Amino acid sequence: MQKTSHMNELRRDYFLDRWVIFATERARRPSDFIKARAAAETQECSFCPGYEDKTPPSKASYFDDRHEPDEAGKPPQTGWTVRVIPNLYPAVKMEGPAILDGSCMTASGVHEVIVESPVHDRHPQFMSDEEVERLFTVYRDRFAEIASIPFIKYISMFRNYGREAGASLAHAHSQVIALPIVPEKIKEQHGLDYGRVIKREEASPRLILSSTHSIAFAPFASCYTYETWIFPKRPCKNLAELSDEERDDLALVTRDVLSRLSRLLSDPPYNYAFVQSVGEKMHMHLRIYPKLGIEAGFELNTGIHINSVTPESAAKSLREA
Repeated sequence: MQKTSHMNELRRDYFLDRWVIFATERARRPSDFIKARAAAETQECSFCPGYEDKTPPSKASYFDDRHEPDEAGKPPQTGWTVRVIPNLYPAVKMEGPAILDGSCMTASGVHEVIVESPVHDRHPQFMSDEEVERLFTVYRDRFAEIASIPFIKYISMFRNYGREAGASLAHAHSQVIALPIVPEKIKEQHGLDYGRVIKREEASPRLILSSTHSIAFAPFASCYTYETWIFPKRPCKNLAELSDEERDDLALVTRDVLSRLSRLLSDPPYNYAFVQSVGEKMHMHLRIYPKLGIEAGFELNTGIHINSVTPESAAKSLREA
C-alpha cells in the first residue's frame, strides 16, 4: 500500500524492541521549536581563568600540546586550554565498591568535570577545528586513564547544554561518571551490528553527512526531535581505540552537526553522550539529543515516544542548514 504524506507511523528500533510514534499529522517546522532562552546569570564563574582556586585541584590541565596536574601545595596553574577537575558534589566517590547486600552497594566510581575552554561560552558548536580536536583528545585521555581502574566497568561521558538540558553552570563543560556496573541500556548495545546500519543509512534520506572516517544520520526510529547519531565508520569499542585521525574526524563531524543544529534551531539546549564499552564488543558512537520537548505521561507510562518530525525531514533540514 502506498503511504500518504500525512500517515502516522509506528517505527521499531534497528535492533531492540523499542517503538516510536511519528505523528506527522501534527508535523512542525524547525522554526516552531525555537523558544526564548533564559538570560544567563551574571555571576562569578569558578570555571573561568583566574578562579582556579575556587575548584578542586586539576587532575589534568592542558597547555596547548602538553598536560599535567596541579602540584600539591602550590598555586593552581594558569594559562590552560582545558582543565579536568573532580566534581565538587560527586554522584560517586573514588573508592572500591562495597556490597551492602544482594541489591545494594556503595556508590563508588569517578565523577569529573571537563572545563572545555578558558572562554566562558566557547561551546563545541562554536569551536575552531583545533579546539574541538583538543576536546576529543581530552575525552580519549580521560577514558584511557579511568578504564585502567580495576573496579570500573562503565564510563559515561556526556554534555548538558542549557538549563533545559540540565546544565547547572553556563561555562562550557562536559562530565564523566565512571561506574562499577554496566547499565542495562548499555548492555543492550553490546555486539550489535551497526556496520549494517551505517551501510544502510549512507544511502538513505536520513543521512546528514559522511566524511572520510565518520557518518552522521538521523536514526530510523528517532525518539527525540532532530536526534542525531555519529559513528566512526571503523568499529571500535571506545574512544581510546580510535586512531588520532579518526578521533579528529569524529570531533569535526560532531562540531559540524552541532553547528547545523545551532543555525537551524537558534542554538537549542541539548544533551550528547558517548555510547562505548570498557571491555565488551561494541561499535562506539555519539548520540545528540536536542532538548525540544518533555517526556509526558504517555512516554513515562509506555516508554514509547511521540515525535512530530520524521528523521527524513530532520536530516533534510540539517543538510540544508
